[in-house]
Amino acid sequence: MLCAVLLLSSCMGGKRLDIRGAVPGDLQGTYTLILYGCSYPTDLENLAILYPEGGPVTFEMYALKTAYTVQNGLPADEALKRAEQFLKCNIIAAKTQLSKIVGREGTIAGYELRSLYPPYKFAMTDVLIVNYSLKDSKVTVYISLDPEIQKNLDSSGQLPHRL
Repeated sequence: MLCAVLLLSSCMGGKRLDIRGAVPGDLQGTYTLILYGCSYPTDLENLAILYPEGGPVTFEMYALKTAYTVQNGLPADEALKRAEQFLKCNIIAAKTQLSKIVGREGTIAGYELRSLYPPYKFAMTDVLIVNYSLKDSKVTVYISLDPEIQKNLDSSGQLPHRL
């Protein structure tokens, strides 16, 4: 697992952004919403990213353009509602978790909403590794399954993996 994380981070240029807890009331204003994944009902690689319109940074996905959609100009409550609805595509997920995407100076670049799973299903609730890398005024988002989860799925043949 460490090798995969080190390899991924060596491909990234820029400053790594951190994730911290958030509550829906934190979101104010108008947002761009990126909806990633939900290709099939048991897809585990699902994520919603919300970032302020007109803010100092924009987000781009390190993924095929067919793996995500972008919706612009959404009020905070509508963006969050659409993100929640999108993540309900997964029939395995137990709940969602909202987090801030934060720079080293404490500035908030945006928010993410991700699915969490019952611990008995995968031995962990959070199955994604998501890295945010800021370079100039662009945040690049790298998403992958936890290597242990991917290894178990590959060996069991239960779920396909997004290429």
